[in-house]
Amino acid sequence: MPGPLSHLFNMKKIAEEVSARGHDVKFLVLDNNAHALQPTDVPVLTYGIPIVKGPMDPASLKLKGPQTFVQTVADITKVFVSGCEGILSNDTLMAQLKEYNPELLLAETLSPCAQVMASKLDVPFVNFQMYAPVEPFQTSSWRGSNRNAFNPNPLAYFPQKDSGIETHLMSFMQRLHNFVSYWKFQADDYWHVRPVVQSAFQRFGVDPDAPQERRRMVMTMCIADFAIEWLRPLPPSYKLIGAVLPEPARPLPADLEEFMDGAGDNGVLLVAMGTIATLRKAQQHAMASAFAKLPVRVLWRLSKSEVQDEDAIADLKLGNNTKVVTWMPQNDVLGHPRTRAFLSHGGVNGLYEAAYHGVPIVVLPFFADQHENADKAVGRGLALRLHHKDINTERFSRTIKRVLTEPSFTEVAKQLSVKLRARPRTPTQEAADWVEHVLATGGEAYLHTPEESLPLFELMDFLYAG
Repeated sequence: MPGPLSHLFNMKKIAEEVSARGHDVKFLVLDNNAHALQPTDVPVLTYGIPIVKGPMDPASLKLKGPQTFVQTVADITKVFVSGCEGILSNDTLMAQLKEYNPELLLAETLSPCAQVMASKLDVPFVNFQMYAPVEPFQTSSWRGSNRNAFNPNPLAYFPQKDSGIETHLMSFMQRLHNFVSYWKFQADDYWHVRPVVQSAFQRFGVDPDAPQERRRMVMTMCIADFAIEWLRPLPPSYKLIGAVLPEPARPLPADLEEFMDGAGDNGVLLVAMGTIATLRKAQQHAMASAFAKLPVRVLWRLSKSEVQDEDAIADLKLGNNTKVVTWMPQNDVLGHPRTRAFLSHGGVNGLYEAAYHGVPIVVLPFFADQHENADKAVGRGLALRLHHKDINTERFSRTIKRVLTEPSFTEVAKQLSVKLRARPRTPTQEAADWVEHVLATGGEAYLHTPEESLPLFELMDFLYAG
């Protein structure tokens, strides 16, 4: 479905691994994003998307201004629904898909279209979860909008969405705050998100509460690892496969290699804020000024919408130590021996790529799951957090310098790197293993809680959470 290209890159790796094992695989992707799949041997089908009015631009998916998490999910769900309309209204495409007669759908259930497509094609599906476990968004908030899988959510030691708690060892007051955060999110979700999702199912003629529909999602594969995530119980249908994108670094393009090597022992600070949220001009100028005073080189990735041409880059008045690019191989830069720290928005892919390569982080979260990723990174000792109000203050530079110079952050990063690299199977291999398992078992949802037990378990979860 429409979304950051990092989602596409994750699914491409898994699709190609499954294909390499001899299975027949096809990729269905938004036409604007199809180029990002190349080169690939997997056949690609595309669909268009109608224009959606609102703060989310469906073509580029740029976030126009800050938003709360719930509002972001509500807005992006409207884009997802529009994407689903683009698929279902394409008679030629739907005929191709039905003639293909698939046995399994791999999709993100952040979009209601995953359930809709699985229903229309009458196939089971595996949920590919492109964010780390976040409660109550993870399970509880989606009940009644087709997120009916029972996952325990222990408020006593699992920090909730928007709680800002950076430890699972909570005091009484933190647990009380966690409890309030849980119910606040439930209320926001009830008013802003569930109506959008439920109306989508009604619009496309799918009853998510029908017994056969509740068991279509047979498994969830999440790109996370308990090396970083808070410990919590999970059902057998929920698999933490680990982060898919991190991998051993490859050689950099010549111009980037020259820049990195020229940093000497002082090293390089990598700066990248993802592909959705954008920085305001005033923020860019303040950051450029702060970077110029750092004792390291700075490699700064800005999107083409932020710096349209060389004149826009020149307008930033960069220091001699700073290089701005509109594209770079992030994983390979993080794996370069000269990279000392990473200033990031806290996206889950960047978080795990940095940890995989043993690079400490300064986190400047924007929206969605980024705040909770920051909580975990800070709590684990991997990172320090910045707020947007800090950009124009001395705290911005001081925080970056701490992560660059205090050895504890690098030590934690190196320890996490060992844990993430020591998995017996790579995340891509493990994901393909589970896809093959689902195919071999005929898509049976045998790892799920029995349907007749769900009301009791949901009541128990409510009482336990409270």
